[in-house]
Amino acid sequence: MKRLAIAFLCLLIWASTAWAQININVDISTPPPPPRVEIVPQQLPPGQIWIEGHWFWDGHGHRWAEGRFEKARPGYHWVPARWEHRGDLHHFEPGRWEADREEHHGRPEHEEYRREHGGY
Repeated sequence: MKRLAIAFLCLLIWASTAWAQININVDISTPPPPPRVEIVPQQLPPGQIWIEGHWFWDGHGHRWAEGRFEKARPGYHWVPARWEHRGDLHHFEPGRWEADREEHHGRPEHEEYRREHGGY
């Protein structure tokens, strides 16, 4: 019985960490520089998507995260990282995977998403 309780406790701890998400908010007064121009490869590796580079704040200044390939996730779409102007501050939203919803018919268009959500 004791082994069963320990196994259940281990499973509970593992499940809670597996489903946890970390969300770090960054609000600063310094706007990010303009996006860099990246050359996106014309042929994507099979099962991969291209994730655009973006500026992020490292606590001391803006740093550029290079664009990269990432494995596509069926049933999900990538929401790109973006900066939003909120009053006198600039708020960073990191990129993330979101489950597809039928009304979106899959992945939203990148520029349309930015316009609708006020990112730049």
